[in-house]
Amino acid sequence: MIRRKSMRLAAACAVGAVLIAACSSDGKSTSNTTATTTAPAESGAPGTTGVTETTGSPDTTEAAATGWTVDTSDCIDEAAATAPIEGTIKIGSVMPLTGGVAAAAFAPVKDGFTAYLDYANSKGLLGDVKITYDVQDDQYSKDQTPGAVSKLIDGGVNLVSGIIGSADNAAVRDTLNDNCIPQLNALTGLPAWGDVANYPWTTGGLVPYDVESKVYAAQLKELYPNGAKVAMFYVNSEFGTAYADAFKELASEYGLEIVDEETVEAEDNAPPTSQITNIVAKKPDVVMAVPLGAGCVSFLNELASAKAQNADWKPATFITNTCASSLILGAAGPAADGLYTSGNIIDVTNPANAAIPAVKEYIDYMTSVNHGDIVSTAAAGWTIGEVTVAILMQAQKSPEGLTRASIINAARNFTYTPTLARPGVVDKMDGETDPFLAQSLQVLQYNATTATFTDIGKLITQFES
Repeated sequence: MIRRKSMRLAAACAVGAVLIAACSSDGKSTSNTTATTTAPAESGAPGTTGVTETTGSPDTTEAAATGWTVDTSDCIDEAAATAPIEGTIKIGSVMPLTGGVAAAAFAPVKDGFTAYLDYANSKGLLGDVKITYDVQDDQYSKDQTPGAVSKLIDGGVNLVSGIIGSADNAAVRDTLNDNCIPQLNALTGLPAWGDVANYPWTTGGLVPYDVESKVYAAQLKELYPNGAKVAMFYVNSEFGTAYADAFKELASEYGLEIVDEETVEAEDNAPPTSQITNIVAKKPDVVMAVPLGAGCVSFLNELASAKAQNADWKPATFITNTCASSLILGAAGPAADGLYTSGNIIDVTNPANAAIPAVKEYIDYMTSVNHGDIVSTAAAGWTIGEVTVAILMQAQKSPEGLTRASIINAARNFTYTPTLARPGVVDKMDGETDPFLAQSLQVLQYNATTATFTDIGKLITQFES
């Protein structure tokens, strides 16, 4: 394992503002909370209904017989990293709980995450060990994340999970790795979370952005077997270029000709009028879009306006799944109709899926805790909470018992199917051989009238490590 502490400490101060925009929170701070009780087509492309068939998920995680183990010799306090965790385990997280739009957008993720931790306690999933949690607020600012994590460490957390934002996670991974505190399931798909050698205590929770982009390229090959002209629109940041570079890498192989590339700065809140005008002039068959946050809505509105003024131009529009929350697509209204995106969680709001036992149990529980109105966007938080607890269950069964070291070992030797996962989706990590938890996606098409998604083709698994 290579540990370059001085270099990492300098790098943490230079991380760019790379953000995600697919999740949500309730706009009020939660600190030191203890869990006490115990997831129309414009192009005419073929698709399936949103009905999801599933047989449920395994009751236990599946550990590798032998595998990767963390080196604790570089820990600031090695004894603390290997000390038994008994009676209570404290989970920390950092999310935007205040600060306007970001807090409003991310509220359901926080509520889904903490709801699952309460649910796990109610079911006794960790036996005699009870879960407590502390969600700190960084207002979606990487400059505030270190202070929030310091509060968590001072408060005695055993691990952190589900920190929202690429830059936010990057700003604290040095601190958490030096202190040997597991930083699990970062709610961002930055490919950098696969750097096991330098950051063994940090794992990602979302499909890497470059993999998502490759999934869209593969689906376009199916939709346009004779090739297609593609215009790209993306945020000029590490977030956007991760998508763009991966897409361009595969484009020619899949018969896709890139006829235009338009970018927008991450801090630019103006509608992308000139960029869309340039795209329209090229009349591409496909628009591949990677906007961010509120930019998802302004992009879709500008594109819809352009299509209304050019009735003969009906491009297929692919948009990153960080834009695919019900909040964002609902705000875009009819402008979002027919777009393509992706996901690996069951569409829990589709009435056709209501009878699936896992979906019913999830909705019933969320309704019982007064969160029935946010079940769609909360599902991401619920699933991250479930995966976190599954890792703890596996660590608890290890010969070392539950320790910070056994937790990260369990995370990196892990196979599990979340209860709300789409059929065929399996979360797995295998040390440095496969450092990414999720790499399979289902391409989806959005119907703005019903606010539901239709499956397009089959689950794409070919980019799994």
